[in-house]
Amino acid sequence: MKATKAPRKKWGDPGSKVTRATGASLFSAGKRRTVVVTVYPDGIIGLRLIRHRKEEYVNAADIYRQATMARVSAERAAKRKAKKERK
Repeated sequence: MKATKAPRKKWGDPGSKVTRATGASLFSAGKRRTVVVTVYPDGIIGLRLIRHRKEEYVNAADIYRQATMARVSAERAAKRKAKKERK
């Protein structure tokens, strides 16, 4: 009896995920380690260090909200600084 392979999952199929090593790195356990990102269905993003098993999960909407808040905060600070320099 010959073993058969499971059909390969394509992007967009239910249950499919995509994992990529990024150019970002952190200093951990005495070594510089690359950050690995996994995109799961339903907008869940997993982050971990290369050669580590523990993965942190974040909702994509939460990441967007945090990025937007950081941008708005920086814009407000720049506006306050410009206003202070005019006086």
